[in-house]
This record gives sequence, C-alpha cells and structure tokens, in this order.
Amino acid sequence: MNVKISIDAMGGDFGPSVTMEAVIRVLSIHLDVSALVFGDLSVLQNCIDKNLNSSITSRLEICHCESTVDCHDKPSHAVRTKQDSSMALALKSLKNGDSMACVSAGNTGVLMALSLFTLGTLPSISRPAICAEIPTSNGNKLMLDLGANVDCSVDQLYQFAILGSHTARIALNITNPSLRLLNVGTEAGKGNNLVQSTAKMLEDDTSLNYQGFIEGDGIFQGISDVIVCDGFSGNVALKAGEGVARHIYHKLSALSSSSKDDFAELKASIQPSLFNGAYLLGINGVVVKSHGGAYVHGFSNALERAINAARHQLPAALSPLLETFNS
Repeated sequence: MNVKISIDAMGGDFGPSVTMEAVIRVLSIHLDVSALVFGDLSVLQNCIDKNLNSSITSRLEICHCESTVDCHDKPSHAVRTKQDSSMALALKSLKNGDSMACVSAGNTGVLMALSLFTLGTLPSISRPAICAEIPTSNGNKLMLDLGANVDCSVDQLYQFAILGSHTARIALNITNPSLRLLNVGTEAGKGNNLVQSTAKMLEDDTSLNYQGFIEGDGIFQGISDVIVCDGFSGNVALKAGEGVARHIYHKLSALSSSSKDDFAELKASIQPSLFNGAYLLGINGVVVKSHGGAYVHGFSNALERAINAARHQLPAALSPLLETFNS
C-alpha cells in the first residue's frame, strides 16, 4: 500500500540537516512512500541536492511554517501559541487525512500535548503512553510507558497493558504476546500498592497472557513480549539501558584493530540509534517520537517505525479492540 507520512523537520537537536537527509534516504528505499515535510521553506530547500533524482523529489512536498517548537516551550503555552508551528501543522495533516503517520524529534511534552489536542485518544484510553521496541536476546519486544506519565493510576497501567498486548499482535505479529509488570522482585508479594493492585486486575483479565512480574535485569532477556510500567520507572530503565549500550559501544571502539573485527557484529547490533522511534500509543493516529539527539541513521529508523505502523493501520486496528473493555 502507498504510505504518506508527515514530518516535523525542524525538531530535534540538529533540525533539517538530519531530518531532511533521513527523509530522502527513506524515500529512496521505499518507492511507495511519500512525505509531507513541515518547516522553514528556504532552510529545507537548501538541504535538498539540486541533482536529486526526480523519482524522489516527486514524492517530497515541503510545507512552509511560520514558527517552530523549541526545547524550552511549555506544553500548555505551545498549544495556545504554536498552532502554526511545524509540529502542529504536521499533526494537523494527520488529523485531516493528508498523511497516515507523523514523526517528530521535537519537545516530547509539547508533542504529547499537541497530539492530544489535535487527535484525541483511542476509545477507553485516558492517557497515551510512550511505547518503544527494545532489543532483547529473543528479538524485539515492547515496553511502555517510557516517560509520558510519571505518575500512573491502576486503571492507566491496565490500559497500557491492553494497548501493548494488542500492538504486539498487530505490529510485531505475535499471536499471544506474554505480558509482565516491571517490579523490584518477581515474588507475588513484592512491590508497592500500585503494582500489586495492577497485578490483580491483569490476573483477572483472561484475555491477557499475563505472566507476573519482571525485574530490571530481565528487560533485555526477552522473556516477556510486553513490559508495562509507570513512566518514571520506564524512563529510568530506558536511559540506564541506553547508557550501558553506549558504554560497551565505546569500549569496543577503543579495542585494537584485530580485536575490533571480532566484535564488529556485536558493536553494530547495540547502537541505540537502531531502535530509535517510539509510538505515542493511545493517540488516535500514528505519532512517532524520535530521540532529539538522533543522527540521520536514528531518525531514519523512526521514520521506518512510522511507516510500519501506517501499513498496519495501527490506530484503526486498535480502536474496535479497545471498545470491548472499560477499565
């Protein structure tokens, strides 16, 4: 199927110098994908090689925007005053049906607020979660929430479990995804009241393949297809994992040339940029957040995640499934 994605080209630490190169790279790979790129027209045009193949430029449309969202903008202020920004207009193109997915490396809080304002949530979902694919010893798995909601209720964690399980079925093609709650121990009595109460709800829902608790050291072992946690715990775990991966990567980079060859495959497999791009899961539309510090390879992977979700028509597939429960 043909896929059109909208991109906030001005977001992230590096802006158009990264986003435009990534867009062109992805369009060169996927001949059935086209892009609506939002940002400063003159800046974006300067990022495009005049000799670029017409088969790519014909699928690349630049939409001029008068303003941008920066890292210091507060969500409430941006919703009121940045409706003409590249981020807001990219989301509006998704709302209007002009695109099938939206990608931004901009301010996470503002992206969440503008997404809620513009697109709303899926049925029965009170708050969206940041959901990412994480690498494990047994393939890619899903983990949520990774920072959207630092304080969560039992109902919200239950909603995240429903969202994550259905997304694993749809986007990762896992027939009966296993589900676990992140906790400080795997024993039944461990954890705070929030985790204990959520576990009871999950145990009572026979439609879920709930398998109990998982500790932090089990996240990357691949023993659970979906891991659910509050945004505070999830973000700490994610950043710790990224930090360890970078530490090992730099250690491998410092090896002698002969030793580097032995570890080349391992080094290539642990780059955090390979797994860049997280869904704002629960939003009524495909919205993917790229890490603000992503380079071209990382932003390209965020675009790939958006394309995959668009091909699976993720929100449309989730919506009827979510209407069958009330938390």
